[in-house]
Amino acid sequence: MQHKVVLYVSEILEICKKVKLLAYFGSYTRQEDFVEGISDINVFAITEDKYLMLELASLGYSPIVLSEKNLIDLCEKGDPICYYLLYDSNVVCGQFPENVKFNLNNFTCERIRKSIFSFLSSAVSGFLRQDEISAVSNSFKAFRSVIQWRSCVNLKTIPLGNNELKNRCKELNLSVCNEFSDIVLVRRMKAPLSLWSLDRIIEAICSEIKINCVKPSKVLELVKNLMQVTYKEDGTVIAKDSLGRETKMP
Repeated sequence: MQHKVVLYVSEILEICKKVKLLAYFGSYTRQEDFVEGISDINVFAITEDKYLMLELASLGYSPIVLSEKNLIDLCEKGDPICYYLLYDSNVVCGQFPENVKFNLNNFTCERIRKSIFSFLSSAVSGFLRQDEISAVSNSFKAFRSVIQWRSCVNLKTIPLGNNELKNRCKELNLSVCNEFSDIVLVRRMKAPLSLWSLDRIIEAICSEIKINCVKPSKVLELVKNLMQVTYKEDGTVIAKDSLGRETKMP
């Protein structure tokens, strides 16, 4: 890991010449939460150069590239990504605009809630592709979003690091705290998920957000040659087979 970081730094410093700000954000800024081979290395740049995203991606980063105006608009709107960029980042070079302020509101909490279903869909679809990293990573992100959503609604805060998430989960007396601790351990150990484990994850998350969801094992039982699963906000599942045919459940 250290060798890779040294190589990245030399390239990143060249990019600093093209931007108003460059920063790492997410778990890479927290040594205790970063898992090499599973965690993305997220970087953020403020620039008008639209091609910089391709350059950063070619170096192996997961980049977000915004103009200063785009960033200010996201923050005023209350988009959660602004919160992560402002409060979960380490600046490499440059600085944030002085007039950037985050406006946490109902839109913020709702965006976090919507992300739960996206992560669940990606976790199950990753499992179907035998992509163990995607299944574990997106299951972790789904649990994290559940805790962040409840915290956003009830306390008007968004916990970030794993320890903060665990403490907030207990403080809010949520039903997913044990399962979240389990997936953090699975992620750290880079262990694969079984179908039984994935069933438990879906059941725990859907129970916490008060909806009924079809378990992955049931979807596999009902749909042959299953390729993709999409969980909707009402618990409905859209299953797509290898021929592109869709089945809606329940």
